Amino acid sequence: MNPLLASFVPEARDLLQAATAGLLRLERDAGDAALINEVFRAVHTIKGSSGLFDAAALTRLVHGAEDLLGEVRAGRLALTAGMVDRLLDALDQVSTWIDALEQDEILPGDAETVAGGLVAGLRALMPVPAGAAATAAATAAGGGPHVGWLSSLDEAERGAVLRCLGEGEPVVAIRYTPDEGCFYRGEDPLHLFRQLSGLLVLLITPRTPWPPAAELDPYRCNLVFHALAAVTRDAAAHLFRYVADQVEIVALPPDALLAAEPADDAPATLLPRLLAEQRRILDLPAENDEEMRRRIAVVAGALGNLRHGAAHPVSRPEFDAAVAAALDAGHAAPLLALLDRLERPAAAAAAATAAATETAARPVSRVLKVDQERVDRLMNLIGELVVCKNALPFLARRAEQVHGSREMSREIKDQYAVIDRLAQEMQGAIMQVCMIPVAEVFERFPRLVRDLARKLDKRIELVIEGEETAADKTIIEALADPLLHIVRNAIDHGIEPAAQREAAGKPPGATLRLSASQEGDQVVIEVADDGRGIDPALVRRAAVDKGVIDAAQAERLSDQEAVNLIFRAGFSTVSQVSDLSGRGVGMDVVRTTVDRLSGTVGVVSVVGEGTRVRLTLPLSMAITRVMTVEAAGTLFGIPMEMIAETVRLDPARVRAIKQAETFVQRDEVVPLRRLADLLGMPALPPDDQQLHPAVLVVRVGGAPLGLVVDRFREGMDVILKPMDGVLAGLRGYAGTALLGDGSVLLVLDLKELL
Repeated sequence: MNPLLASFVPEARDLLQAATAGLLRLERDAGDAALINEVFRAVHTIKGSSGLFDAAALTRLVHGAEDLLGEVRAGRLALTAGMVDRLLDALDQVSTWIDALEQDEILPGDAETVAGGLVAGLRALMPVPAGAAATAAATAAGGGPHVGWLSSLDEAERGAVLRCLGEGEPVVAIRYTPDEGCFYRGEDPLHLFRQLSGLLVLLITPRTPWPPAAELDPYRCNLVFHALAAVTRDAAAHLFRYVADQVEIVALPPDALLAAEPADDAPATLLPRLLAEQRRILDLPAENDEEMRRRIAVVAGALGNLRHGAAHPVSRPEFDAAVAAALDAGHAAPLLALLDRLERPAAAAAAATAAATETAARPVSRVLKVDQERVDRLMNLIGELVVCKNALPFLARRAEQVHGSREMSREIKDQYAVIDRLAQEMQGAIMQVCMIPVAEVFERFPRLVRDLARKLDKRIELVIEGEETAADKTIIEALADPLLHIVRNAIDHGIEPAAQREAAGKPPGATLRLSASQEGDQVVIEVADDGRGIDPALVRRAAVDKGVIDAAQAERLSDQEAVNLIFRAGFSTVSQVSDLSGRGVGMDVVRTTVDRLSGTVGVVSVVGEGTRVRLTLPLSMAITRVMTVEAAGTLFGIPMEMIAETVRLDPARVRAIKQAETFVQRDEVVPLRRLADLLGMPALPPDDQQLHPAVLVVRVGGAPLGLVVDRFREGMDVILKPMDGVLAGLRGYAGTALLGDGSVLLVLDLKELL
């Protein structure tokens, strides 16, 4: 891909996201001037950058959005929901085209047509400028546009125009207001006027007051061109045909020129640029003396307006003499000498401004953008380091047991402690690089909630909290689909229409809360609404009707257990399938995804008050902390986040409930299972069993369970690799890890195993 385009695509997406989020906030607080400026700048930046590429339709559409935002920014329009809809539609289309540029480096074939329709919709929302209707009527009747600028003509220029009119030649008045981003599309406004063979007068003025030099954007065209030319209207229109929407061309009535009073004012702030442009025109090569004389006449017309604004104005006789000498000689030397005099003070002022700008202190960016592949490479390297680090305890054990060197074993252990500390710090630092805030996912929901609420005619306020909470990029990206299903279910099923809420004594507007927080080494995401809640009785009936459970099982379920049925595959409480929900796949996807990420999901609901769904996920999936245990003489790993405690159990505490063994721990009945039995492995002979068996107390689905193992071993950090190949479908195993002695550790998935 074109390197510039490769840089533009992600930048444009960030700006589109910022503009979309800003529009949604503006819809709630339309008077926030800082926010309006932020959205305007984002759209303006996209427009400017897009001009570098062959994407005229995209630039045109963004320009239309910018114009509408400009009216809002200037206070001439009040932002409405309808305007936000149009602007969001435009930004959505731009986003689609950005994807097309990334894939094909060119816009689709229908881009111009699509842009035309969207731009027309945006323009229809803009106010008609004062006097525009009268100007249009005057133009249609053959009259002229506003010609107050003609008062700046000097006598020679006025005489030249009047002579053309007196001899019956057509004279047109042209007002050209170039698009601010015209330079990005390869347009040269001044070059168009240089092609007018009958150009009589050219005046260039700023569209808006010039900003301070330090804030000036040299790539933004801030000029308005006024010209008089001895050509027909059709000829001028043909020349400006590619910018027809930016140009007014009308025949000049003689009385308009006669009524204009001369003025000596010239825009002094334009002098450095305009004088330099005149010099550039004179320096262009000419094929013959006649072409040079025409060019001298054009420059003389411009300098006639500028000679008064210099620090040392040039008198009319002196000016006329220099122009006459240049025309007689057929070369520009006399006029260039005049320019030297006019440019000197202007150049000095420009140099002073440039020097002041360069000496101003500028903040240095501390942000470094790094390709994701490089960060992944670092994570792989830290994984290799963890494996090598884990080899040291095995080496220390071998030094003591095989070679009988306790001193060497102790030194190795000391070095292991240092390397372990450094490796953990390095691991933490690299993980921080890989961690991104949950705002990356949360920022897409304001738009979703707004659109769905408008579609369903519900009033919903989205409240986002803790968006700065960070987690591993893999975790954050995987959260998108589960949160999407939860939010859509809350809007479609949980939140009532305004009339029902008022009938139930609730405010007509509902609140949907999306929050994130960090608890230890886990990130917690909650989605809560104040809607109708989940009715356990309704869930039981729906579960029986759909064959998820039978009637007897439904009777035995507690209310919370009934609510948890929403996570069953194919379960839904609604009879009508909509384009939002009702197919019974949403909450099942939530649980499946969260389980795959080694997290947990729970739901709490109160009928008439609302529902809260809580997702708990690890901060990182890159390195997993496990505890190793022995069962049937084999080493296994168990994820540390599932372990509650380890116990040496007195056999006298074991009680039988029917066919199951249990014991009581901290006033909880804990079922006992033997890990060897769960894995289908033969237990050790009785004489090898310890007097007080080792019990690992784990929590699965919130309930405690005791796993009887042969013995506890050390905890360690491992790089967990998923089961693949012929073992990919093997249940009960989360994956494998390489140990320091070169052996492979099987890491158990207790949720599947139990």
